[in-house]
Amino acid sequence: MADRQDGRLTEAGPVADSALAERPTGLRSHDELMEENGGLVPWCGPATLALASGLPYRAAGTLLRGVAPDWYPGTGPVVTAYWRDILGALEQLGVAHAPVELPERRPSLLGLVRGGLAPGWYLLRVTDHFLLLNNQGFGLAAVHDNRLTAAVLTAKTHGRRRVTHAAQLVSGPRLRF
Repeated sequence: MADRQDGRLTEAGPVADSALAERPTGLRSHDELMEENGGLVPWCGPATLALASGLPYRAAGTLLRGVAPDWYPGTGPVVTAYWRDILGALEQLGVAHAPVELPERRPSLLGLVRGGLAPGWYLLRVTDHFLLLNNQGFGLAAVHDNRLTAAVLTAKTHGRRRVTHAAQLVSGPRLRF
């Protein structure tokens, strides 16, 4: 395992990989979301909503259209999703979430996790991207999104992006709708 001079990990080692390799039973992988999308890589907004709510990928896009019909095309994929609409969809589905206060100078995702973010599941918007984060505590977290499943949070797995919006999923993601 490669370490920097200051003691921080530059990549996850076998202990971290084994601690995060297990995903909750029923939480779909990015590959399963891609299969639901006809073999195409799904867009991050609807994919994250699908993971957080337990909805199928296409149903997540339909729900976003229902929450804000003027903002999304009537047909085709939902390419750009909005934070307020994802939260509105979660509220409609009864997925409990609580806002997380962020400092005015937005931290990097790694900085937020290492800076004392409480363990638990989070819905996050980082620079131009949505994801779910399973924070294990002690600076160890896993990323779930449209391209990653239970990937250890590192600089390469969105860790350097700035966190612009955050909400804790109080009971974690809903595994099946």
